Amino acid sequence: MCLNVYNLYNKVVRNALVLEVIKPFSDIIPHLLFHTGFFEGKGISDKDALKPLVVKMTPKLSQQNNVGDCGIYVIKYAQYFINGMLNETPKSSNVPYLRRNLAAQLYAYGKKKQEDEYDTDNEWVSKEME
Repeated sequence: MCLNVYNLYNKVVRNALVLEVIKPFSDIIPHLLFHTGFFEGKGISDKDALKPLVVKMTPKLSQQNNVGDCGIYVIKYAQYFINGMLNETPKSSNVPYLRRNLAAQLYAYGKKKQEDEYDTDNEWVSKEME
């Protein structure tokens, strides 16, 4: 398992400092995941589950240049991270387009929930599961 770290300044001296500060987290996170049952049923041995995380510095990501765009940047980073595409993040972003695209995605998701007759805000619980 891996712990991806983004260093805003992306300088060698800073990277060394960041890695030093992150080391305790790379050690403790596997224990927290193990003791909360995260690895159950995933075919991971106890020994492997408790190994420290490998720390990787992520490439420089596009950044906001004002105080109002942080939300869309966090959402897009999470999407790239979840899809294993951190090395493919664009160097700059068209924030108005990203916002419209996200609004369309959320609308389509909400419409699908209505059509599938979800009776709760929790998408994991549908009438079929009752």
